[in-house]
Amino acid sequence: MTKYILFLSLLLVSFAGCNSEKNITYVTIHGDTLVSKNYIGNGVQWDPYQLDYGEVKLKISPSDWEKLYARLDFMRPHFIRVMLNTTSLVENGILNPDKNFENIKPILDYCQSRNVKVMFGDWGWGLIDESDINERNIKYAVDYLNYLVNEKSFSCINYYNLINEPNGYWAATNGSYPVWKKALRFFHDEMENQNLTKKLKIVGPDIAIWDTKETWWIDSCSTHLSKEIGLYDIHTYPSKITVNSGKYSDIIQAYQKQVPEDKQIVMGEIGLKFVEEADSVYRKENISRAQSKKYASKDDSQLFVYDYMYGIDMADALLQTINAGYSGSVAWMLDDAMHANESPEKLKIWGFWNILGEEFFGKEEEKVRPWYYAWSLLCRYMPTGSDVYKVSVTGNPAIKAAFSGKDNHYMLALLNISNEVQQVKIRHSSLTGLDHAKKFVYSQDNLKTEGDHVLLPTENNLTLRWDKGEIITVPANSLVVYTTFEY
Repeated sequence: MTKYILFLSLLLVSFAGCNSEKNITYVTIHGDTLVSKNYIGNGVQWDPYQLDYGEVKLKISPSDWEKLYARLDFMRPHFIRVMLNTTSLVENGILNPDKNFENIKPILDYCQSRNVKVMFGDWGWGLIDESDINERNIKYAVDYLNYLVNEKSFSCINYYNLINEPNGYWAATNGSYPVWKKALRFFHDEMENQNLTKKLKIVGPDIAIWDTKETWWIDSCSTHLSKEIGLYDIHTYPSKITVNSGKYSDIIQAYQKQVPEDKQIVMGEIGLKFVEEADSVYRKENISRAQSKKYASKDDSQLFVYDYMYGIDMADALLQTINAGYSGSVAWMLDDAMHANESPEKLKIWGFWNILGEEFFGKEEEKVRPWYYAWSLLCRYMPTGSDVYKVSVTGNPAIKAAFSGKDNHYMLALLNISNEVQQVKIRHSSLTGLDHAKKFVYSQDNLKTEGDHVLLPTENNLTLRWDKGEIITVPANSLVVYTTFEY
């Protein structure tokens, strides 16, 4: 009888071990395979502020600029997109580059002093007259670029983006590739005339995509504009279900595969919209929130930026973008106070905050929103020049991961989009683990913050031993980041 009981006990332990092993997700880091090298960086859209809001005209105070700088210093964006309309600087048919310079200067000063790579550009309004280009205004755009780069010495401007989302019916080009191509070539020729092509690269095609139907734009650019385009980019606003299901990876990889081998591609704008039927509940809720918010654009706002969920979904999209071979991503957008839509006071609510909350839009709006912390971790610890390694996940598809490094410092990001705690084991082809690592956790129930905007590590000086089969516990709906970077 005793032997029989012992046999049953061993059998149960054996089954428990099998079940336990089945519940573990394996993340394999292929240390000899790079997805991308010389990563440009992740960051955010930071445009000159609107300031005229119909009901009131405001200014960014020195203390608010200090607050913006401090929050960005924690985030450490390495890639920032800045857009404006050059034609807004034209007076009586003459370009006045000093006009509104006080609005653009603090943004470029920040980027210059922190070595942030800037993608500068023109939205495109006034550069196209119906179905043809406006050569005079395109020349003004180059003149203004020359003013910023050569006269004002903003060497942080590494890239130029001519005409936002030219494939759209809403764009200055009305979706015409031939018109945009003509404008880009003319712009490039003018850059050469002013000795600018040796100092920065043109970005394109900057198209907005939701599926794989627009890949021909990338192919056409590589065929017709290989001389002119130095960096490729697209914009994506996928639905939540598209991202969480992993279908997003398939879509964006189709564009990356069309890029010439000697060129990089970045995500020039990224945000989430609830466009698929599976996300109709979120869409209806978003509309309801926008309708009840006094200063929100009803047609162009993402009201889930107030929810922790948005940080998880944006991290999910970013990890897939990283693993698809992209070299950087720009989140739309930094601050609600930058843009309005239907009328001057109807703001596009997409930001990490509204820096003019205390002045007019409501004190609570000026506070940092949760998704800032998730995005910040994936900006801070992927510095310019990083290498991104291939990662494969076996087990629960709710686990996503990315691994990158620079100068023998590394970042491991683990994302759990499920409602349950998950167990993860790491395998690496050469590294046995990480020493002196910090651990950060982004989740609704575990966010360790300090002061206005700082996220603190939950653990310090960790030793991770992957070769010993160490199990990492990833909380439900969370982003966990391990890093050996010393800041």
